[in-house]
Amino acid sequence: MSERFSYVTRILPPEGVMYVRLFGLNRPELSRDRGGMLLDRVSRGGIHAVVFDYRRMLYSHDTFQIGTLAGRVARRLPAGFPVAYVLARQHAGFVVTLMRTLTRKGIITEPFATHRPAIEWARYQAALSIAGTGAQSIDSALHARSA
Repeated sequence: MSERFSYVTRILPPEGVMYVRLFGLNRPELSRDRGGMLLDRVSRGGIHAVVFDYRRMLYSHDTFQIGTLAGRVARRLPAGFPVAYVLARQHAGFVVTLMRTLTRKGIITEPFATHRPAIEWARYQAALSIAGTGAQSIDSALHARSA
């Protein structure tokens, strides 16, 4: 895996799901800068859920830096906003820390091993939000939270 960091972002219609696939070595300053740009895009509107695909990413964050990142994200997203994480085993500590912080702030999070079910979940959550029923009403039996 390359140490050069990059990411690809797509907005998936019709629900406005932002799919972000990350590649290479992600350092804390990149998380702050690039993450801020992604959150700016979400705040402009039209995005109703985000899927972060970390399977091709490495990270160099320590626990404090992960917590700081999670706090920044949590402050920028509204309560009830759905965020899915696609991860491999080596990302578990990173993602669980993010999920715990976001969940405490009222953001809905789910982990996935592959992108298709993550996108399906995010689309469903976004459709609920658009319909005005609130993403919190989802049947919790569909996916178990691990955070």
